[in-house]
Amino acid sequence: MITICFLILATFRGFTIGERTPAGGRSFAMGSTSVASGDFWSLCNNQAGTACLKGVSAGFGFENHFLLKDLMREQLGFALPLEVGTFGMVMSRFGNNQYSEMKAGLSFSRKFGKQFSAGIQLDYLRMQIADDYGNKNLLSCEIGLMYHADNHLAIGIQVLNPVPVKITSYPLEQLPSTICLGLSYRFSDEFITNVEAEKDLENPLIIRAGAEYHFARPAYARIGISTSPMSFTFGFGLEFGKFKLDMASGYHQVLGFSPSGSIIYSFK
Repeated sequence: MITICFLILATFRGFTIGERTPAGGRSFAMGSTSVASGDFWSLCNNQAGTACLKGVSAGFGFENHFLLKDLMREQLGFALPLEVGTFGMVMSRFGNNQYSEMKAGLSFSRKFGKQFSAGIQLDYLRMQIADDYGNKNLLSCEIGLMYHADNHLAIGIQVLNPVPVKITSYPLEQLPSTICLGLSYRFSDEFITNVEAEKDLENPLIIRAGAEYHFARPAYARIGISTSPMSFTFGFGLEFGKFKLDMASGYHQVLGFSPSGSIIYSFK
């Protein structure tokens, strides 16, 4: 089964450790657009976005590719905004007892004026393969920038693994260096649209787009689309007290549904 799972992923995007993996049910429902949206899951999606957070918060998220348990990714995050900036911690895990990836990151972000923010994250990555292949431990980093032109338009950029990090020598394999650039436009307090492009040195350009409609005080509806592979996403969000719940699913015409979700708790 695990061989089949990996072949499925390799057909579409691959399962290389260190790839950019947007987190959070909100992002997933909007076509995995995330780089220009400042919210809790900017811990993974663009560290500069965490500079906008107002209170201490923690969250858990998951993403299950094509309803296969071996292709489950889980994330756990914590954000601590202070006067000097926002400190963050995030951990994620993917795989099973035959092949697994673990990532732990520590981040810091802060605002520079009212319009600009920047963030950086140091990453520890661990890849574990069963039998005689052993483990691989790696260190890398991520850099994020965000610019709010006005109350409507935000621009975000994130760079993963800007410095080449070698995974193996023979054959030579490195962590993928990835850049993602996106726009978020708020037409009104109720309606937001996102669009972004992502590219690394080996895979095709990915284009994503999504929209969010705040149709009632506690409820949100979302849709999205992404290329490489072509997939459609949809979902909803609910806010109740200090909790925020986001649920989503992607749909591929051949492989079916990929559910995703996250819950966030704000201490203030």
